[in-house]
Amino acid sequence: MKKILLPVFLVLFVLVAFAAIQIDGSWKGYIEGQYHLTANFKAEGSTLTGTLVLADNNPKSENPDDVSYSPFVSAQMGKNEIKNGKIEGETITFTTMFNETPIVYKGVLQGEKIVLTTNFNNQVVKSTLSRVK
Repeated sequence: MKKILLPVFLVLFVLVAFAAIQIDGSWKGYIEGQYHLTANFKAEGSTLTGTLVLADNNPKSENPDDVSYSPFVSAQMGKNEIKNGKIEGETITFTTMFNETPIVYKGVLQGEKIVLTTNFNNQVVKSTLSRVK
């Protein structure tokens, strides 16, 4: 029995580590079809760090470090640090801040896509992000 359990645990450990590694990098999508959302994730074990950038649908607002990055939504949201990030299997959770209010996100990794959900002003908001290659 012990001879079987050790390889099984090793395989599970490798699969969990592999899943965490696969989230690293840049992911882009839209929130409600209106706003560009870019997530830059870095996994370290079960800890998730990175940034979340929200900008309006104006092509000039793609880069928050650019001089022309000034639409109203960008001024409100901009680039936010991911805090309290966790990875559990294919599920991620993290928090960002909006007007000093924590916004909690939950995401599910589905191959080359991540489906993010959050509750903002008592409304569920969904976004699908695709890996930037």
